[in-house]
Amino acid sequence: MPIPKNIRKDHILNAIKYIDEHGVPPKKESTKYDLFYNNKLYPPKYVISRANVYANGQELDVSEFSGGDETNSVLNKLGFEVMKSNEGIPPLEPKVRAREYESYSQTIRDRIVVEYLFHSRTHRWLDEHIIGLNSDESRGYQSMGILHYIGLRDKHKGIFQSLVMSDAIERLRRASGSDFSMVISSLERSTDINSKKVFNEVESGTDEYEEGKEKLRLHKIRERDPQLIKEAKRRFKKKHGELFCEACGINFEKMYGERGKDFIEGHHKKPVSEMKEGETTKVEDIGMLCSNCHRMIHRIPMVSIEELKKSLGFSWKGFS
Repeated sequence: MPIPKNIRKDHILNAIKYIDEHGVPPKKESTKYDLFYNNKLYPPKYVISRANVYANGQELDVSEFSGGDETNSVLNKLGFEVMKSNEGIPPLEPKVRAREYESYSQTIRDRIVVEYLFHSRTHRWLDEHIIGLNSDESRGYQSMGILHYIGLRDKHKGIFQSLVMSDAIERLRRASGSDFSMVISSLERSTDINSKKVFNEVESGTDEYEEGKEKLRLHKIRERDPQLIKEAKRRFKKKHGELFCEACGINFEKMYGERGKDFIEGHHKKPVSEMKEGETTKVEDIGMLCSNCHRMIHRIPMVSIEELKKSLGFSWKGFS
């Protein structure tokens, strides 16, 4: 069955909008070609199939028409760009500056990569919701530095928005022109079935925050609530008058001046990966750590703040 000749550009655009909202069903993903539109990738045959809904009232069975030349020709004539799947990923442009990349844990870096590629997050959003910074002050520079070190630029933002994680990884493996191994590793670590990442707004001042809900989207990850870290920082500063690392005692504002104001990392004393469905985290379950101590605590075998502090040989006034 040939592709209906009355399919127009607006039908294709409606199909793309539908895919943005509902995703691509199993077994209808791209195999050899991608439609590249607004910096996103779409399976050409499924786009045509959905476009027919708006042109003729029903979805075409993808087995009833040919992919490749037939489908691509229709899309090309309507002004859309179609390319081989391994050509749809722009090459990386890595920077040698590693300061931001090395300042944060592997988990934070992986979450930044996933949110940037799959959800088209801004650098400011990433700084605020993943790293836990005041985005008005950080202006997104921390996340931007991490992404730029890997080589991810504006042209990569949201490029996998219509794909599931496994398809994106496969595309990266097939892609030529760059070494995507760092990106692939980040995505593979993020497919841990015991984790989940969805952010919900929680009112400031709440004593308990529910974390660890499972909700299927791209993959399952454990939910971390950014409002929890903000509230923990607020209460810590109210109690002590300043933010400092509970292991080594560093105060970033005293060390770096205005640039270091209100900078500290929140540490879950109980790993989120060990939490059960519906289990909550209290504000007092969050510790304040500098980037270095935070990374040292999470090395295997993981230690407590008290154990790390003891190993440093410090006795900071005001610590219990």
